[in-house]
Formats: sequence, C-alpha cells, structure tokens
Amino acid sequence: MTKTYAIAAALICAAAASWAATEVLVENEPTVIEISVTQDKLAECRETLRNVAQAPTVHDNGTPMLFDYSEDLPQVRCVVEA
Repeated sequence: MTKTYAIAAALICAAAASWAATEVLVENEPTVIEISVTQDKLAECRETLRNVAQAPTVHDNGTPMLFDYSEDLPQVRCVVEA
C-alpha cells in the first residue's frame, strides 16, 4: 500500500512540474479583437477606445483590480470593413 501512495505522489509531482514548465516555456500570444466599422465611423471608434483605455481596470462585477493585469487583457483595434 505504501508503494501505491509513493507512485501516486510521484505522478502528482510530475504532473505539477510539467504544468509549471509548460506555463513558463509557452509564449502567450496577445489576443487582438478587431472591431469592423465603416470609414466614416473609424475616428469615432478610435476615440472611444482611447477613452476606454484611460478608465481604470475593473473585474466583471465592477470592483477595481488591485494589481495591474493590463498585459493579460486583449488588445482592441478598429478596422475598416472591406
């Protein structure tokens, strides 16, 4: 029975180590959200994004984030519809 516990503990440690190594080695590519607008609305869209960027970062429920997670947030840009 002790052998089974030792093997289980070793497998758990190996799984945790591989997960930690994956998080460190895999490069996270930033997510880019594109908002398609017409040419005449492009300036308004960009102005809105500038205003939103100046607002404080909050959680989904509206409480402010105590730490800066802005690098984890997706990037947003306005593009002209084709």
